[in-house]
Amino acid sequence: MSVADTQGIEELRGLIESYNGLAERLTASQKALQSEVLELRRELAEKNRQLARKNRLEILGEMAAGVAHEIRNPLGGIELCAGLIARERACDAKVTRWARRIQDATADLSAIVGEILDFTRPVKPRIKPGKLASAADAALDLAASAIEGRGIIVQRKYDPAEPLVSADMNLLGRAFLNIVLNAVEAAGEGGLLSVATGPAEIDSRPAGMVSFADSGPGIEPDAMEKVFNPFFTTTEHGTGLGLAMVARIVEAHRAHITVGNREAGGAVFTVTVPAVDVDRGDRRGGK
Repeated sequence: MSVADTQGIEELRGLIESYNGLAERLTASQKALQSEVLELRRELAEKNRQLARKNRLEILGEMAAGVAHEIRNPLGGIELCAGLIARERACDAKVTRWARRIQDATADLSAIVGEILDFTRPVKPRIKPGKLASAADAALDLAASAIEGRGIIVQRKYDPAEPLVSADMNLLGRAFLNIVLNAVEAAGEGGLLSVATGPAEIDSRPAGMVSFADSGPGIEPDAMEKVFNPFFTTTEHGTGLGLAMVARIVEAHRAHITVGNREAGGAVFTVTVPAVDVDRGDRRGGK
């Protein structure tokens, strides 16, 4: 074999190796692109789902507000008349007892109407830098009576690396209180409630995370997608507006909330809130 032939073979081998290398890089790029497209489709589907839910909530909110206002006026009249009857000395004990029952029932109905009206009002956070741990502590303090009444053991696992977040801590505390009360009810007598914080991400941007995990039976699969829907409840008491209000508050912060079941048993609610943007300052939201 001549020198020229040897050189030709080497050049051909080099071309083949270059081609193979190029083909491998193109294949890797194609796989990466396909993965990126799938992720974008997933994000788009999630955004569309959130938008559809927001539209449904707006329509439902308008209807609920109208119904609540229509109920409130005659309810006030019933409550007033029941009070007058209960205070009437000429009434016998039986009539007075019935009047008291009417008062109690109207008070319950008034509370429900109040919840509905609160749910339909716009949520306008007053954004300031803060730690999610402080809002979680505030919620636990407000729920202390319920926690102690059921003998719930509370574990606080606050990560020192938890970042400052941009949030209205009063509103978040209100949301966390609803989550805590639900967890206390689910955990039952002598149950466990674990509250943890730490760093996280939202759309590849820094965020803070807080989770509330209970030792209860967990959430049924068919209820998982409905827990944040207004008027959905698995208990005999309540309007089903608590967790729906939690979702509204979280959304108003451009934050995320997820719910799932732990392997060890029980449900876990996780709220992720954008961290303070150090470069641009903290100017989102109300004053």
